[in-house]
Amino acid sequence: MTKKLPLQTVLIVGLGNIGKRHLGNIRRIRPKMTIVALRHKNSKADRTSGVNFVVNSIKDALVYNPDLAIITNPSSLHVSTALPLAGAGVHLFIEKPISSSIKDVKKLLSLAKKNNCKLMVGYNLRFSESLKFFRKEILNQNIGKILSIRSEVGQNLKSWRPKNKYVEGVSAKKELGGGVLLELSHEFDYLSWIFGPINWVSGYITKQSNLEINVEDIAHCLLGFKDKNQDIVANVSLDFIRQDNIRQCTVVGEFGSLRWNGIKNSVELYSKNQSKWSLLFQDQENKDFTYQQELSHFLECILKDKMPLISGESALDTLKVIECIRQSSSEEKRFQVNYEEN
Repeated sequence: MTKKLPLQTVLIVGLGNIGKRHLGNIRRIRPKMTIVALRHKNSKADRTSGVNFVVNSIKDALVYNPDLAIITNPSSLHVSTALPLAGAGVHLFIEKPISSSIKDVKKLLSLAKKNNCKLMVGYNLRFSESLKFFRKEILNQNIGKILSIRSEVGQNLKSWRPKNKYVEGVSAKKELGGGVLLELSHEFDYLSWIFGPINWVSGYITKQSNLEINVEDIAHCLLGFKDKNQDIVANVSLDFIRQDNIRQCTVVGEFGSLRWNGIKNSVELYSKNQSKWSLLFQDQENKDFTYQQELSHFLECILKDKMPLISGESALDTLKVIECIRQSSSEEKRFQVNYEEN
């Protein structure tokens, strides 16, 4: 099924924080597009919000013949939402993670492929200029042989979205796809993007704080990569509990260390010759920059029939890594990641 060009109508499923962000960015990137919002609650969107039409079901949304859909509802609903849209030949941008479990994800990917639907998952950090610079430095072997990796991300859930009650949010609820492994899965995605497939995992997950949530609020993981004949191990820490906000990755190489700071959008080098940290790169990108870039990229992929940077297959691989970490924590042993499993 071939979509009509140019793109005219977009469906946004869910108008929470991230849905509203994508709505604003679509209006900036393609201001003349018709925007249909699917909200399962009986609510009337103000026209000034940028929404042209509001519907309460996929069936009603398809009446408007959307060219693409941006799916931002809870991850536990992503696949059931996306399947009928893929069946109708609608291109799909799905917020990360692609789902809260691997169930029916392959079915969705097969259906999207059958109907020539572009499908991309919103791991927006790959569009960060500082992370791209960091990746390039590593791939160019500017710190030599990689010896060790440490990735860390955390922020207290109470202060993450201060305008909303954290106990009511997706992050806090297991049934909606919450918990640090899914909500902070960017780290697994970008590490695989830089270092290749994760071969094995060893994980420990728990609820450590007094947050009123029914999901894990901390995860400590070891990830094993295979680089040529060399084993590389990444130590990854994810949490909802710390008061300071951190997102960074430090890679130790034979000639020095490279550090990416995702809060400051900077890359620093510690070389054995200078014996100090020096700034290599810093970008002043605002919070919307990576989200705008990923949407622009996805629209270009549709218009020019290109493969999206973050495919459904790679997002499914990330889910498989997460499920192995859960299993490793439960059984207290290391697990190989089997990417061939359904």
